[in-house]
Amino acid sequence: MFKKLITVGALAVGILFGGIGTAFAYTCPSDAVRQDGSLYKRNVVNPYNNFANVFTQPYYGKTITWYFKGPSEACLYNGNLAYTAYYEGRIN
Repeated sequence: MFKKLITVGALAVGILFGGIGTAFAYTCPSDAVRQDGSLYKRNVVNPYNNFANVFTQPYYGKTITWYFKGPSEACLYNGNLAYTAYYEGRIN
C-alpha cells in the first residue's frame, strides 16, 4: 500500500512539473507578418485553442488570405496561458 502511494505521488509530481512546466516555459512568438517572396508568414496567438482554417486580413491596401499550416501549441502571452498557430498567406 505504501509503495503504491509513493509511486502515485512520484508520478503526479513528474506530470505536474514535467508536462505542464515545459508548456508554461514557452513564450508566444511574435505575430508580425513576414514576407518571403510572394508568400507571407505569421503566427496567430489566441487565448483559446481554436483556430480558423482560412481567414482574410487587410494589409497596406491589399488583402491577404491566410491558411492554417501548423499545429497549435500552448504558450505564455503577457503572463497568461494562450495558444499559437502558424499561418501562410497570399495576396488576393
